[in-house]
Amino acid sequence: MTKATFMKITASLISGLAASFWGIYGPIIACVLIVICMDVITGLIKAKATGQALNSKKGNIGFWKKIALIAALAFGIFLDAFIPIMLGVITLELPFTMPIGTIVGCYIVINESISIIENINAAAPGALPKWIKKLLTGAGKTIDDGGKKDE
Repeated sequence: MTKATFMKITASLISGLAASFWGIYGPIIACVLIVICMDVITGLIKAKATGQALNSKKGNIGFWKKIALIAALAFGIFLDAFIPIMLGVITLELPFTMPIGTIVGCYIVINESISIIENINAAAPGALPKWIKKLLTGAGKTIDDGGKKDE
């Protein structure tokens, strides 16, 4: 077996297992990981573009904040599995479902996207239209308010 064939088989096996394990959460997890990486990268770009020195203490705090975001997503996904099981145990049926993991994932993506926009605009003022940040901020507020519209 050639190295290329082995790599193809390994990549197929890993992606197949991930797809079956993550199910509907695969795209959410991927998007969260992508925006976290983009936020870190744009943060480094902002620091370089604005002449800020890279600070290991600030980087360490940022690292643990990103880990907390991933933990929050994992907890949301856990609740999606746990709540229906426990409702079945106590024989209680709700007339709705609450996709907590998906909501938490969307909230993380929105907030990280706002941070990315802020980083880009600090590095290159006016590079992105201001309405994008306003749109994302409004979406985040809607999630915070439980989907209620502004009155």
